[in-house]
Amino acid sequence: MKMHGTTTDPPAHDDANDERMLMAEFAIGYDGLRYAYNGYRYDRLADAVAYSKLMRSRPSMRDPGGPFTQREKLDTPTDADRELMTSLAIRFEEGTYRFEGFRYGRLADAVNYATLSARRQDST
Repeated sequence: MKMHGTTTDPPAHDDANDERMLMAEFAIGYDGLRYAYNGYRYDRLADAVAYSKLMRSRPSMRDPGGPFTQREKLDTPTDADRELMTSLAIRFEEGTYRFEGFRYGRLADAVNYATLSARRQDST
């Protein structure tokens, strides 16, 4: 008997078979907490599928071909990191960096998006 919550099963609910099919089609992994594709983790399967579709739609981009399985060592932010985070409105909560409703496993990714977002606001 298979148990839900293992590293290969999506959360149990009515659409579990549909989710498994989508995960197989788009090479998306699930670690019991988040969906994973190409080095990125997502709270929602729909977001992982959308990113996978985007990568496949770009003729110049090679589909990276699947979920990223390496677990990163989680470091807490240093005092210098926290100063930078404060200047960009980035928070560190529950082991992830957060900016405008998005969660990031790496501070560098949150900083890149926050910087891009600030540039976009300045140009309007």
